[in-house]
Amino acid sequence: MYPASIDRQQDRPTRFILLLPLLFILSGTLIRFLAFRYAQPDNDWTNYFGAMCRWDCGWYVKMAQTGYDPFPVPGRINAGNWAFFPFYPMLVGLIGKLIPIPTIVLASLLSIVTAYAAVVAAWPLLGRNIRAYTLYAAFILSGPLSMYFTTFFTEVMFVLLTTLAFVYLSRSNYLGAAAITALLSATRIVGVFASLAIGVQALMDWRRDTGSWKGWLGGLLSQPRLVLAIFISPLGLFVYIAFLNYWIGDGLAFSHVQRAWGRQVGNPLTYLWTGLTSWPTVPWQLVSNSQILALSAVVGLAMTGVMAWRRQWPAVIFALLAIVIPLAAGLASMMRFMAAMAPITITAATLLARWRWLFIVSLVGLLAGSWFATLAWFGGNVALV
Repeated sequence: MYPASIDRQQDRPTRFILLLPLLFILSGTLIRFLAFRYAQPDNDWTNYFGAMCRWDCGWYVKMAQTGYDPFPVPGRINAGNWAFFPFYPMLVGLIGKLIPIPTIVLASLLSIVTAYAAVVAAWPLLGRNIRAYTLYAAFILSGPLSMYFTTFFTEVMFVLLTTLAFVYLSRSNYLGAAAITALLSATRIVGVFASLAIGVQALMDWRRDTGSWKGWLGGLLSQPRLVLAIFISPLGLFVYIAFLNYWIGDGLAFSHVQRAWGRQVGNPLTYLWTGLTSWPTVPWQLVSNSQILALSAVVGLAMTGVMAWRRQWPAVIFALLAIVIPLAAGLASMMRFMAAMAPITITAATLLARWRWLFIVSLVGLLAGSWFATLAWFGGNVALV
């Protein structure tokens, strides 16, 4: 009896971890679908996934169907899809060869499955805290920004891979983290910075195991697995550069094409200050879109500060670079970038779960906010781009 009762007790949290995200998949889908019917009553209900596909989603659908544009781009604007990294669209395209259903339907279903996996994988990083896990699952699957993770955007794959990389790092599994980082660097350009997190984790492990910084460089270089991991981790980016060089003769086309979207490299602090001081011009608007984007970056930096206070240095170096580098090109898409930063959102979930009353308020706010944010999504609010 006693061993059997222990097994049942151990099964309870496992069932909770696996079943809770399914509840938020259902609630999130229901909220977004009802918002779709409210915003577009004349649209056929079967076009739900198509209606949810906005902004960059259209680029990803085309990539999954026809691959990368040649140069010059025929019949398109003065931009090519080289700005978008290949791993997730390529994965959808390959699966689409096997499952003959519309690309946006396939991609949306795959995104929901990927989001589910990302939530489950985050359990150990959330300190196995049930309240924090609940908030995180609600945010990803049923929150105000859940559209990023349930339609065809690369953010959902970025969240899953980032989570897996840091789970491996928490176990000092450098090769596992490196293999995931290679895919991460082929998903978004900032994913390559996870390779620095591997180095920081190795340095921390050396200090913990030896009790000294003496001889750290030679000690780290004498570890074949670590050296191999450092070489493997940026491979996704390097392979994409090689492909672009072969395909259109410009290995850095993903950077050069940013000019077509009006992105210019500048001082990130200047961009941030300009956004924070861009007051609304509409009387009823509390904050402007620029302020929303700037505040997203501020929240990201604040959560990075919390991680630094907790001495989570691998996550700090990754998050800091993944915020500052895009911010140096402007505030565009900053809310989307911050929503997809797993270390930041996981940290926020642990803070909001600290007190029961705050947990309840946060959970209700996430679910209620999903309705209004989805309406803003259909309404074309540029802060959500």
